[in-house]
Amino acid sequence: MPKTKRVRKSLSLRLQPYEGTPLAEVADYLNSLDKEEATRRIGEILVMAFLPYASKGNGQCNTDKLRSAFLIARDMADKHFGIMALALGLDAVYAVATPIVSTGGNGVDINSQVNKEESPHEVEVQNSSLIEGKATATEIGKLFG
Repeated sequence: MPKTKRVRKSLSLRLQPYEGTPLAEVADYLNSLDKEEATRRIGEILVMAFLPYASKGNGQCNTDKLRSAFLIARDMADKHFGIMALALGLDAVYAVATPIVSTGGNGVDINSQVNKEESPHEVEVQNSSLIEGKATATEIGKLFG
């Protein structure tokens, strides 16, 4: 089976942030990494942040492809932040991925409609802490789906 030669794309980007800014701190961190590792990490972040925009900007992207690009980016971001929390030794609650909000296809957030119908007492019970100073019932629920 003949191999097809893959064409490489190039991104020329030069960042020169002012010292003392968050971007300068990130630049210092990335500059401390091996070039291949820094390039890989930057590439992952760019895909997470811009794949849906790039797909939409393509002009030939239908709704299903755009939704797929968004879900790929979101999944990558959820995994990235979960791994980051664990690597930094943060509480497991920070590693929980955000739930996917269903709009029912009409652009209306179903979850926000449900929450509007709950009484203040029900919301208070849902968000009350199971153990003083520890994770709330809502946070524990997110851990187990």
